[in-house]
Amino acid sequence: MKKPHLVLFVAGGLVAAGMVISFYGSAIITQGVAINDGLVSQASPLELSRQMDPAVAKTGIYIVHTEPSGVTMSVRIFDPLGNQIVSKTIDEDRTEEQFDLSSKGEYRMVLENIDSQETRALIGLSHMPDKSIVALNIFGQAAIISGFVGVGIAVIYAVKTRRKSS
Repeated sequence: MKKPHLVLFVAGGLVAAGMVISFYGSAIITQGVAINDGLVSQASPLELSRQMDPAVAKTGIYIVHTEPSGVTMSVRIFDPLGNQIVSKTIDEDRTEEQFDLSSKGEYRMVLENIDSQETRALIGLSHMPDKSIVALNIFGQAAIISGFVGVGIAVIYAVKTRRKSS
């Protein structure tokens, strides 16, 4: 390897390509996510509705992020007919769960605070992303890591060859 600058150039290209691919994959994944945030107390739950279709994806996903952590919350999801399809008590600051979509229509998510403490929360509701899109995002991240490894190798080699020539 007599030309470390060539390896450095290729590794930099891998990092740049990985960033573009990862950005594109993340944009596709997050484009259809319905999000709501606010304060949740016993008296005022946080609600979110979104049109969902099993023809797009047979699985839905909901996300709950609370601050501070350790607060007990109850999350419920209702299908278009008003039937409760998910009911779960959560006490973690970040929760992400999947659920089955039964029919096309408006799905509703309700987050209630079981504790007396008022809590800031962020909730999201979406279709589960396709595996190929998730794989695209992972490939982009792998390209970034490979590029940085290549940059490290090129720098180490360049330093060693300069020491030998001195």
